[in-house]
Amino acid sequence: MARKARHRISYVLPLANSSGGHRLGVNSLAVDLQGILYSAGRDGVICSWDLGVNLSKRSHIESTCPSVPSSTIFRSNIQAHTHWVNDLVLSNCNELIVSCSSDLTVKLWRPHSATQQAHSIGIHSDYVKCLATPSVHSHWVASGGLDRKIKFWDLNGSGEILQIDVGDDGNNPKGSIYSLGIGGDGGILASGGPEGVVRVWDPRSGKPITKFVGHTDNVRSILVNEHGSMVLTASSDTTIKLWSLTAGRCMHTLSMHNDSVWSLHSSDPGLEIFHSSDRSGLLAKTDLRNVAEVENGICVAVCQERGGINKVVGACNYIWTATSSSNINRWLDVDTNLDLITDIRRSRLVSSAYNRPWVQYPASPGAGTLASLATRNSIPINSILHLSTSSSFPSNVQDPETTTMYSVASSRQLSTPETLMDGNPGIPVPLNVFPDETIEGQRGLLKHFLLNDRRRVLTVDTTGEVVMWDLLKCIPVKSFGERHLEDVAMEVNTMDSIANWCQVDIRTGKLACVLEESYCFDAEIYADEADIEETLEFKDDQRINMGKWVLRYLFSNLIDEQIRRDNEYRKTLEKQREDRERLRKTNELTLPVDMGGRTVITPTVKPTISGYSLFPHTPGLGIGIAPNVNTPFISTPWEDSNNKFTSSIDRQSGDYFSTGSGTYNGPVKNGASTLVQANEEAFGTPSTDKEKEEKDSSLFGNLKWRSFGAKKLGRSASTDIVPKSPLPTTDDKTAEQVMFGEPSNKLAPCEETLAGVVRRIRMIYDSQDRDVPGEPIISVISPSLPQETPILKLQCSTTIIVQEDNPDSGGVADLYRGTVGCVGEDADLLEKVAPAWLGELILLNRIPFKETMKVSFVLVPWQDELPVLPSESGSEGKNSRLNANRMLRAKKIIGYVAEHLQLPFMSVSFSPELNDGEETPRYEDWLELVCNNQVVAPTMTLATMRSYIWKTGGDVVLYYRKKHYRATP
Repeated sequence: MARKARHRISYVLPLANSSGGHRLGVNSLAVDLQGILYSAGRDGVICSWDLGVNLSKRSHIESTCPSVPSSTIFRSNIQAHTHWVNDLVLSNCNELIVSCSSDLTVKLWRPHSATQQAHSIGIHSDYVKCLATPSVHSHWVASGGLDRKIKFWDLNGSGEILQIDVGDDGNNPKGSIYSLGIGGDGGILASGGPEGVVRVWDPRSGKPITKFVGHTDNVRSILVNEHGSMVLTASSDTTIKLWSLTAGRCMHTLSMHNDSVWSLHSSDPGLEIFHSSDRSGLLAKTDLRNVAEVENGICVAVCQERGGINKVVGACNYIWTATSSSNINRWLDVDTNLDLITDIRRSRLVSSAYNRPWVQYPASPGAGTLASLATRNSIPINSILHLSTSSSFPSNVQDPETTTMYSVASSRQLSTPETLMDGNPGIPVPLNVFPDETIEGQRGLLKHFLLNDRRRVLTVDTTGEVVMWDLLKCIPVKSFGERHLEDVAMEVNTMDSIANWCQVDIRTGKLACVLEESYCFDAEIYADEADIEETLEFKDDQRINMGKWVLRYLFSNLIDEQIRRDNEYRKTLEKQREDRERLRKTNELTLPVDMGGRTVITPTVKPTISGYSLFPHTPGLGIGIAPNVNTPFISTPWEDSNNKFTSSIDRQSGDYFSTGSGTYNGPVKNGASTLVQANEEAFGTPSTDKEKEEKDSSLFGNLKWRSFGAKKLGRSASTDIVPKSPLPTTDDKTAEQVMFGEPSNKLAPCEETLAGVVRRIRMIYDSQDRDVPGEPIISVISPSLPQETPILKLQCSTTIIVQEDNPDSGGVADLYRGTVGCVGEDADLLEKVAPAWLGELILLNRIPFKETMKVSFVLVPWQDELPVLPSESGSEGKNSRLNANRMLRAKKIIGYVAEHLQLPFMSVSFSPELNDGEETPRYEDWLELVCNNQVVAPTMTLATMRSYIWKTGGDVVLYYRKKHYRATP
């Protein structure tokens, strides 16, 4: 049976406000010639930058040296995606930005509109890696992803208009799409991927045209010329190939790169001039104009980045590069018409600058111009890269005897062959040593370490600063400066064993916490260790469910909105009831007195406007159907024995070992059975009613001998909730079936959402209105109270994301993105996408049932100082073998031991003797536990003992012994 899609809730802790920019590496760039640069990063953000120059009024690079524009200014940004943005393109006359992401979506952003919001136009079933559009004036865009699909989207709102399956229905496992190129006025589409095959398609019909085989690795970038006759491809096999659609074959293979080629860019309609970048950070410019053979073209090393260049774009006389850094560098372009020089001293001087230790790029505009002035009117020979595909010596190393390699220059400069013969180019040196400008990014998180308390997280950002965060309060707690993460973790980590309740994710440069139904309620924290700001009264050793706590206040505004709507709905029902009663009285007629002296009253039949009759009728006489006054009221899990609805915190068990989880354990209306057994006994439960009756009346009388046998203990759970008992109904359905319909595997998709929970609640109101006329309709919405989930004051800017993890897709799809402050306003949308388990938690204070994880242990007297504890039957001489909730504290066990060392369990009490006026000491004052030769702290839990002290399998052996107690005078 296919697995169902899982819904999960994520919340992103807000970082400090900054002036704008990316927090992680930049994956894609696009330039608007009006002077705007758009960038897309791994932080899911799209930024726009004002370049300070109108690039449409450009001077040709071969004739005029560029003027230095003003500094780039941040314009705006938008958190468009929740995962890496892999590509973006301009469309619709540069009015639209289309982006694709690893969050499976293709989105559209109108950067010049008043509403800064990204709208989803489509979705893939796996990461979306690339986009392509015929031109900036086009109204459609194509996207390709790891799902081996190419999809075409209409930007006017029509959605998907065509789909191409490159995977051949699973027959081509390497059919993932990493690159797309469109040319020929939108009549040719080329795609490439890990299979190394370049496939050409007709985008109007989706039919294949041809395919080119020649690359031996992933095809990372594709360009198609304006006429649709030539295709330029770059591959991870370090080569760039030029294909002819007319000839149907590869025309040339260029090998000027020594590493995987990642990006291609060209503003030339015929692709005779293009830029290429590789994984080593080298950016090259190639000019193939006016040459008979490609080998006679010229290729110049423009610049060298510190890391691989993911994307290169150019306009006017400038080039922008995107790398794994959050910074974006602008470089001066190269005029390939300049003369070549062979001054060896100058060559060595440039080479020495290239080999100097790396320094931070200057950020001021024009800073790189000084380094380039010496070579601005010429190109040094050691900046020339080898284009030849047939030479036997390595590319990037010039052969001084090969003088015809750059004969392209002879058509422009007669002295070029002699120049090449006179100079030895040696190791290639980039023409630009420093960028012309650096657009600074922001700090982003790179690493994290979740501490043992499962509440605090250490993070390291791009500057090396270590910061501690609180996952419940969603705030930074402390900064440790620039230190090693591991060193700080050793200093601040605690010896705790808490169940994992969340996944921590920093893939977008921010700290995100992911919650799923299967584990988000597994962890608990004791109230006295929860660092609660407000003064509240808690039960002894009360525990707070961490997932329940934070979800309660993440959706606090949504709860308020649902309560408001709930009140309105109940008022509407009561008003409709009054209207029906008023109509009934209006329609009553008084008939003549019959022979017995009684007045006969019968309602008349008045059809409504819609033709619906309020009462069924018999021709010629109106007869009203009397309601069945004996119809039993269907009781609900929120109803106590007095027909009153009470809060969950008031229904807690008074048992000493209860967790205080705030679940209902009161009787059903008829007293036949309990609905929820909220708190289970710490060391096993009696198996028969007789055992319950014989249970000792002392404080620890519910601790029983436990025979383990071969029974396997259950998985960990954070609350002591057991399944509900069936309610008495007329058709013998269980309470789950009455209130919440059929089991979840039979529910319609709409029933598994918050809307389904709201609908079932309203069905209860309808039942109350029908079966108990005249009584007020009481709300069943009962969110947890502060005694159960103390108030958390979360920032309104904390981001909340609802996602769907479909097993049939390669990633997680976003269903909703908002903030703590706007979830109330987005109630309608959240009702459609929020999972039902979230709705039951925030509205009904219910969490999914999960069997409690218990730890078995044996109590043994230390060196026979004290007697062996008696068994339940009163016999002695056998060590007590027990089990309890993994979160039980040592002081509870000490209390159990202390009570069983006194009367009536022992013939002689072993408690300390007290003088007149002395107060009775606490049990932990005169008893202690020892595990593995270590004294156990009274607040240590069984789980912590097993993980950090016992450290082996089997039953945990706990020794009990007396402490040297001295009474306080």
